[in-house]
Amino acid sequence: MTMNCGISYKKVKELLGLTMLVYEYGNTFKLKNDETIEQFLEKCNKEEIRLDDTCMKVLKDFTECSPMGTVELFISDPETDIQVGITKSETNKRVCVIFRGSESRSDWYYDLMITKKKISNDVYVHSGFYHQLHTNNVYDNIVSKVNKILEENPDYEVFVTGHSLGAALSTLFGYEFALTTEKNISVVSFASPRVGNWNFKEDFEARSNLCHFRITNNRDIITATPMYKYYHCGKNISLYDKNLIVSECKSISWFRYTIFYCWSVADHGVKLYYDRLLKNVWE
Repeated sequence: MTMNCGISYKKVKELLGLTMLVYEYGNTFKLKNDETIEQFLEKCNKEEIRLDDTCMKVLKDFTECSPMGTVELFISDPETDIQVGITKSETNKRVCVIFRGSESRSDWYYDLMITKKKISNDVYVHSGFYHQLHTNNVYDNIVSKVNKILEENPDYEVFVTGHSLGAALSTLFGYEFALTTEKNISVVSFASPRVGNWNFKEDFEARSNLCHFRITNNRDIITATPMYKYYHCGKNISLYDKNLIVSECKSISWFRYTIFYCWSVADHGVKLYYDRLLKNVWE
């Protein structure tokens, strides 16, 4: 399939792989300091690892596309239950910030805080997402680590990604980080709810150093929330079983991301996103 998505299929597939693995990181497997993915998997040939076939295949794929990839920092905050990893790929000259999606009661607590917080002028964002990102200096710690990597590797690209709640956090983090750096920031989100008001959307899309590729799966219900005075931003790549549709948010019908169309809980799973992506390869 040839289509102008604005981003390569290879990058989207790799970033979705990272979002799948962040759900398992720290529980099922963990890399040691400075240990590469290749070194980790060589060791795993001799030791038992409790990853399912899909995640194991994703890990093995990274030994080819990013053999020198390392986990530079992993934050797991016990108060808010936010989990985020920062990876570095020497092969791809890339630093990635990956937010984990909703798994615990704490995550759902922040998901359901749908009141808005003013962050500048008339820009308002979801207060739950904001507080989870900023409690206990999580945002500052991520920025500090990313900037340190960029100081040592000024030619590296920056990608921010996540699924579900992680997608919302990646969108908000990408926006805030872009306000403080001249570096180009690419947000690639999967199954994201809406994050901010109309002014947030407009200011996000007006930033010359910021872009957002929002991947959605058919009738995923989370992509329709929250509805009242919240707006999606960026370019949408909508996955279906056998095809995909690429569109700017401003060209999408109001009906497309309402609960009248997006009502499926089943379409929300990260592994179904991965399965659909494998069926929709573009050049």
